[in-house]
Amino acid sequence: MPSDFDLLRSIDTEPRATSTVDVGRAISTARRRRSRQRTTYAGVAALAAVVLTGGVLTWRPSTPTAADSTPGSAAPVGVKPPTRCTVRQLPIPDGAPAALVAGADRTGRYLVGRSYPKENEWQPVIWQDGAASTVPIPGTFEKQLADVNASGVAVGWGFSSKTTSLPYVFGNGQVTRLPGVTGGQALAINDRGAIVGDDGSRPVLWRSATAQPTRLPVPPGTTHAQATDIDQDGTVVGTIDDRIPYVWLPDGTHHPLSLPDLDGEPVEGRAFHISGGWVSGVVNTRGAAAGLAAERGEIRVVRWNLRTGAATPVTAFDKRADAINAQGWQTGIAAGGGGAVLVADGTTLPLSGLAPAGDDRLAVIANAVSYDGRTVAGQADDAAGRIQPVVWTCS
Repeated sequence: MPSDFDLLRSIDTEPRATSTVDVGRAISTARRRRSRQRTTYAGVAALAAVVLTGGVLTWRPSTPTAADSTPGSAAPVGVKPPTRCTVRQLPIPDGAPAALVAGADRTGRYLVGRSYPKENEWQPVIWQDGAASTVPIPGTFEKQLADVNASGVAVGWGFSSKTTSLPYVFGNGQVTRLPGVTGGQALAINDRGAIVGDDGSRPVLWRSATAQPTRLPVPPGTTHAQATDIDQDGTVVGTIDDRIPYVWLPDGTHHPLSLPDLDGEPVEGRAFHISGGWVSGVVNTRGAAAGLAAERGEIRVVRWNLRTGAATPVTAFDKRADAINAQGWQTGIAAGGGGAVLVADGTTLPLSGLAPAGDDRLAVIANAVSYDGRTVAGQADDAAGRIQPVVWTCS
């Protein structure tokens, strides 16, 4: 999900209503808070037994494993990690002063996001081969394109009132409201055209832009569920009750992702992204994670391999990764005081910005990475401190 959108959640007390705050000021405030805070989750007992071996958490499930359904498409063979990346600022339509890239298709040819034409105004934008166009999603203030597939079909949402958002799909130059719901958001789309999002209260799946939505099943007693991403084979990931990372498989089965049990302490987590059977998310270890010293309540990035059920802590990042590709390579903010990085096969590659970042570690955020790691996209502050859409070409 878009990083600045996530940052705004920390100061938004009513996520189903349009914001009444100054967006630019809110993002700056949220950035400062994120750089200072050590975010925590409420405690919950571990949901799956795991064995800790060499820093890898191996799941012993009692439910069907993701490997039984071979989730995700196989990653391309012979793709090597890049060794350098060069940043380039993208154009913004209509002379808007600021914009960001929130998502991309797996090839990196299509990028989506939003611009800020005026104070407290969002304008959805799509970039094709570097050329920018606005997308007329209906709405009052908050309008967003969240994801796009390799055919250039994009999904997002817009607020029809102060309290109701509606999901939309954009393709062939036309914006269409997704059918079967009276509210909600469209958050992700795969190359087959399947779309995942919500209907305002439950996660849903549209098998195409014209299909009626299907509510995804959830465990008994669930009070809140969110589906945030969909893989090329239809595997969906998300979170139950803001504390249980969850997967819905194409064969209809569904189950929580593995969580570590460390000295009987409660552990919980969230799943955000999926690509090629790799899932990116976080766990709140609330103590020592995988043998590493961690302050009580600190968040750790985790990468799940659905083919094996293994969950591996990724110590290169600070609190979360912003994107993942079919190689299992991730982007995020580096641990230990660094800026934005691409972590590929154990190698950490810095992603430079448009201007010196100073002490603002969130001046550069990489929200998307292509399947081969050759294209990374996101946002970077310019010399005036305004958010600009950028793309890194890596080789």
